[in-house]
Amino acid sequence: MTVRTSSKKEATEQSARNDWGSLSRLLLSVVSVHRVTRLGLASATRAVTRQLLLFALAAPGLAAGQTTGVSFPNAVLSSNESSREISGLLAKPEGAGPFPAVVLLHTCGGIKPHVSNDWPAYLNGLGYVTLTVDTFGSRGLGPCGNALHPSGPGPKTEACHEFTRDAYGAFDYLARRPYVRPDQIAVIGFSLGANAINSYLIHRPRSSSGNFTAAVGVYGRCHDLWGYRPGSTPLMELAGELDTHHVGACRAVSPPIEVHILPGAHHSWDSPQASGRTAGRDFMLYDSNATEKSRELVKNFLSRHLGK
Repeated sequence: MTVRTSSKKEATEQSARNDWGSLSRLLLSVVSVHRVTRLGLASATRAVTRQLLLFALAAPGLAAGQTTGVSFPNAVLSSNESSREISGLLAKPEGAGPFPAVVLLHTCGGIKPHVSNDWPAYLNGLGYVTLTVDTFGSRGLGPCGNALHPSGPGPKTEACHEFTRDAYGAFDYLARRPYVRPDQIAVIGFSLGANAINSYLIHRPRSSSGNFTAAVGVYGRCHDLWGYRPGSTPLMELAGELDTHHVGACRAVSPPIEVHILPGAHHSWDSPQASGRTAGRDFMLYDSNATEKSRELVKNFLSRHLGK
């Protein structure tokens, strides 16, 4: 088997063509959706503007340290589903790879700098490709409560299901990149993204299309982890000592799940933009010490399971 190695210039030009081709498909799909649903010009304009902003974050091509807007189909997990196009933010380390990779799932607040910039920059520095998935924005939704995750109590099955479909779609996208090792892809979820991992994704491995090598839940619900089976995807949970809505259930989790309680930490301890706010019953407060500690724990966990 002959493998052709492209020059850096050729690779950059091809990446640019792919990215702008993805942009064209995204804009066409957004306009089509808004025409069908009759949401109006203003709503369509907001959605199109969002896609343009995603692509404006980076120059053409995917150079090290840049964040590039990409799109990919999400996974079909049952016979009565159809795929939809999902947008995301892709970033990679220096070098040609192949690298291990990490899929990042956002909170109820949607895409915020801690998942679009901070964690990708940290993980890129460790040698991981990152893909931040925009589950809400891809559906024209704002923060919770929305059509996917309504306000109020009750199970959020649809949100967890769609986050899982999007996560697997991101997995498949990364597995096809020549600079990614398809057998070394992890997923990290934050708050709602962690809930999707803990309540849905971790319990529903795919039979033939590939699965995540490791998973991390960051300040998420641990209530559904009683059903975790030995031999499942290795899982680590990070919870804040003062995140009273979540920490109790996480303390009760048993091995082989790895659990760490961060002293003095509230919900969303890694997000300066959320600091001082309350979402539902979750008081959010940025904590630089907890952020540093959580990064170190993630670094060590991924190193053990992805061999980095």
